[in-house]
Amino acid sequence: MPTISQLPSAAAVEAGDKIPVSQGGVSRSVTVGTLLASTQPSIMAEAGVLLGRVSLGPGGPESITIGSGLLLSGSTLKAADINYTTLAVSNNLTPTDSVVITKSGSNPQLMELSRLRGLFSAGSNVTISGAGIISVSGQTSGATISGAPYSIGALPSATAVAAQDLVGINQGGTDHAITYDNLINGQTIDTAQPASIASDGDSFWIAQGGNVMVRQTFSAVWPWIASKFVTFKTPVVEITANTTIDGTVHNCRVLVCSQPVTLTPISDNMGSGFYCDIVNLSSGTVSFGGNVITSSGQPNLAPGQAATIRCLLYSGGTVVYAFVGGNGSVSTVPGSITNLVSATQTVSSVGLAWNAPTSGAAATGYLVEYRPTGATTWTVSNQAISGPAYTVTGLAAGTTYDFGVFATNASGSGLISTILTVPTSSGNSAPGILAGVAASSPTSTGVLLSWQAPMSGGAPASYTVQYRIAGGSIWTGTIAGISGTTQAITGLAASTSYDFSVFAINAAGSGPISAVLTTSTATQAGAVTSITWNVAPSGTYTHGSGVIGVNVHVTPATSAVQFGFSTSTTTAPASWTGGVNVNTDLWGAYVSTPAAAGMWYAWAAGTDGSAVTPYATAFTVT
Repeated sequence: MPTISQLPSAAAVEAGDKIPVSQGGVSRSVTVGTLLASTQPSIMAEAGVLLGRVSLGPGGPESITIGSGLLLSGSTLKAADINYTTLAVSNNLTPTDSVVITKSGSNPQLMELSRLRGLFSAGSNVTISGAGIISVSGQTSGATISGAPYSIGALPSATAVAAQDLVGINQGGTDHAITYDNLINGQTIDTAQPASIASDGDSFWIAQGGNVMVRQTFSAVWPWIASKFVTFKTPVVEITANTTIDGTVHNCRVLVCSQPVTLTPISDNMGSGFYCDIVNLSSGTVSFGGNVITSSGQPNLAPGQAATIRCLLYSGGTVVYAFVGGNGSVSTVPGSITNLVSATQTVSSVGLAWNAPTSGAAATGYLVEYRPTGATTWTVSNQAISGPAYTVTGLAAGTTYDFGVFATNASGSGLISTILTVPTSSGNSAPGILAGVAASSPTSTGVLLSWQAPMSGGAPASYTVQYRIAGGSIWTGTIAGISGTTQAITGLAASTSYDFSVFAINAAGSGPISAVLTTSTATQAGAVTSITWNVAPSGTYTHGSGVIGVNVHVTPATSAVQFGFSTSTTTAPASWTGGVNVNTDLWGAYVSTPAAAGMWYAWAAGTDGSAVTPYATAFTVT
């Protein structure tokens, strides 16, 4: 008998198919439908699905849909919270409509709207109509007043008004409140009617002893103003530095100048009608800057003088006028200085010199004024210049300036000098001429030369020294590239006069040669034992023109000699010229041609006066 695993598989099972069963020990057959009729079928359902039976007759469980307002939680079916967004919207309410409420946390209940309105009562100045309309008593809306009329007289009275108290106003048909402070500010002057010409009977508001406004007349105020005139004192302002006068701090003031200063009135700042008094209590001169017309004709005040300044607008324009009173401590002012010249110019300064005035009273000081050429305003550079020279500093490079000088004394200033126009040096100009060339520490072979740096032109980069036998026309020695203002000159002849000059150099070129300095070397020790003429004057020479070359041989060869000319072989020359090496021969010199015509003799001698030797043959000077 085949096993069950050996049987072929059934493609499908129907209720009428038979299968073997053992019933009471007897093998029988039964259909599949009969076998399963008494068994419970398998129930398959998704989570959260409620099963039940809604169909009639036999059958298995069926899925039941959970409707709105219910919620399946585990094995419990309960009512869900209401989602108000899903409820229908009502656009109109009537007293018979109901609303859902909870009472003391109990289940929701319905309440008619008419009962809900009963919870409210009208307060002061508020009404609620039978239709549920809430209104303000006496509220105005156009020409209609809703509710009972509003009476302001029924309100409590205020005895005082504070700035932040509210006042009711109607603006554009709508009621508002405004603070009392803002309400008063809203009453601007331009809303008042124009007044006629003021009179004594006119009134104005004032506060007396508090903030309560009372009425006052102009005629009542005037006696009070007049009573203050007798106690009024003009304010005094002390001036200690150069000052620009204007109407802000100087109008109707007494200006006391305790220092020699410059006062510059500017009419635009003062305004027509301005006035002030000026008193000079300093030890020097107080000057007026700018365009000021003075009664004295002088632009200054001497110590002890006073002036009244006024700014006036009239048909001729605006002027500043100063009435000067008092004569100071000296009866007359100095005359005008003369010979104003510029001594030096640099990129930022100009040195001035002048002669004291020869007319008027004696000058005790000077004032220097300057301005860029073409400008109209002068600048006073100093108030206490005691001597006839001054250097103006702080100028612009490469700029032309006008300079003028006043002589001053206690009575004031003299007339201004002739205007001097001078340019400052540009930053890339050659150096100016230097000064102060001097020689010191002479030896028999040299001297120590010194000088001062130029006061004008560009800055020097180096210096060059030139030298020659005194009276010569050609510079025979040059030392260049000197960085300082001293130089030792060596290799010179003893007891010999030399000419020296110095000039400065920079990238822009060489400056002018300094004035020539003539000095002599020291005498060399040792007397001359013999002199033999080697080169003597011959021929004819023009008096006072050029030099004449001479030469001798000396013993010993190291001795210093000198040369000179005389009209006699017995009378020594009046002056001598030290000898040096000339060409390849020993000791010689170039001696200046005699200034007078006639017959002359050449002389040679040691510098110590030894071995005096005249040349026997005369030469002619025409």
